[in-house]
Amino acid sequence: MVLPIAAVALILQAGYLLVLRDATAEQMPASRKRIRTATGWLSMFAIPLSAYGFGIASPSDAGTFTIIWMLVIGLVSAIVMLAMLDAMNTMRLHRNDGDQIHKELREKLRRDLDAMREQRDRGRS
Repeated sequence: MVLPIAAVALILQAGYLLVLRDATAEQMPASRKRIRTATGWLSMFAIPLSAYGFGIASPSDAGTFTIIWMLVIGLVSAIVMLAMLDAMNTMRLHRNDGDQIHKELREKLRRDLDAMREQRDRGRS
């Protein structure tokens, strides 16, 4: 039962990587694309290893069982670390976008204030 589920998960993950590869810079920033591509490839390795661990590896073969689960734990840990990196990168991108919006709003406000002052000064003369 584990292997068919893993096969479906692997196909879905491969499809995700293909879609991600074709994403343009307007659709996804390059930094996010790199992080998510790395996460996708790690998942491509973790899925069959975990399926092997759940469906084929037996605790009676302690050496293989231990190595498989150590690899799975290592890959899952790397995926979690990349997810945290992705979250921090998203916060950075959001902060940069917010800074840009504030800068544009300040410039528009200055222009509008200058225009209002100019109109006020014309009315006085």
